[in-house]
Amino acid sequence: MKTFFFFGDSLTLGVNDKSMLGWTGRFAATVGLPVPPTTFYNLGARKNTSQAVASRWKSEVDRRTLPESDVRLMFCFGVVDMAAPQGDVLVPLEQSVANLKAVLDDAVSAFSQNNVRVLSPFPVTQEEHCDRVEALSAAYAAVCRDAGVVYIDILSHLVGTEAYMNDLSDGIHPGGRGCAIIAEYLQQQGMLADWLM
Repeated sequence: MKTFFFFGDSLTLGVNDKSMLGWTGRFAATVGLPVPPTTFYNLGARKNTSQAVASRWKSEVDRRTLPESDVRLMFCFGVVDMAAPQGDVLVPLEQSVANLKAVLDDAVSAFSQNNVRVLSPFPVTQEEHCDRVEALSAAYAAVCRDAGVVYIDILSHLVGTEAYMNDLSDGIHPGGRGCAIIAEYLQQQGMLADWLM
């Protein structure tokens, strides 16, 4: 029984999508897996930093898995880390990278490299914030290469997609159109084929 977990912040949760599906719900609805027995958990949480996700993901998986569960994990965070509401970033880049490394060390050990994927953080409209997110994404990609985990750089695609950037009404969170763009991009990625099987 495949059980999919999506961990992240409000961007994973789908804040700003009036349908309340977010990109995770749209993606899950189109992958062609039977529900049930397949189960999808959107475990995005508003304002979650990489540290918050690192501290909670394993216990949340443990609470939701059955003996027959075949666990698949996707992590998508970093935008909150690089926010600087008071002038300083909430989580310095080096610490954010260390948090991802800790997550992957534990996730790969528990569930194998093939069952884990990392989705890059998404672009935002504020230029300095977006520059920090891009630098973090590059660092995350290096961590994933070292861990042997597939890294999906959706940031590079989205930042050049006018329809997505125009859908960020608050500068950060996509509405339904933007969430659909994310889901469609993920559907087209061959790097998710093994993860879904």
